[in-house]
Amino acid sequence: MTGNLSIDRRIMRTKTAIREALVALIQEKGFGALSVSDITSRADINRGTFYLHYKDKFDLLEQTEADIINDMENIVLQANSLNFADFNSTDNPLPIVVSVFEYMKENATLMHAVLGLQGDFAFLTRLRAKIEKNLKLGFLAGLKAQNFLVPSEYLISYIISAHFGVVQIWLQNGCKESPHEMAIILSKLSLHGAIRMTGFVMPG
Repeated sequence: MTGNLSIDRRIMRTKTAIREALVALIQEKGFGALSVSDITSRADINRGTFYLHYKDKFDLLEQTEADIINDMENIVLQANSLNFADFNSTDNPLPIVVSVFEYMKENATLMHAVLGLQGDFAFLTRLRAKIEKNLKLGFLAGLKAQNFLVPSEYLISYIISAHFGVVQIWLQNGCKESPHEMAIILSKLSLHGAIRMTGFVMPG
């Protein structure tokens, strides 16, 4: 048992080193320009060790992104019990939103590499699809689409795109605001809208 535990820990350390090398290299030269040799050199391992865990750099990226999606989905799934009554104050953001930002801040370098403005488009597409699915099954499930003031597909697209944009700029700026502050910002934008956030008052 002790021997297996030591092997598991060694594997985890190796995978962590490989992932950290991947992230650093994406930031330095972009995913397209990096090679397996670059990764193994940065992680200080041999190519044989790399190929024990991954087929190539694309497999490494896909597995890394799959882990992120799984982590994010586990957090977002908790929102299935939410309803509009939970959105009663912008000063008290939903704990789940804070949790999402906390996860992203804890993994800021990785998240910026794959979710930033220069991130992997295919990954963004998969993550959007997961979030859309959870919105439909959770938060929006009890609402009647015929009551929406705009077609539901545009509403969902707007919500997801707007939130992604805010997150990307936050990551790009080095996560200066705390997860709690970012959750409040998103709450204000979601509840009051972008125009009102400029200070403009609609004529009565």
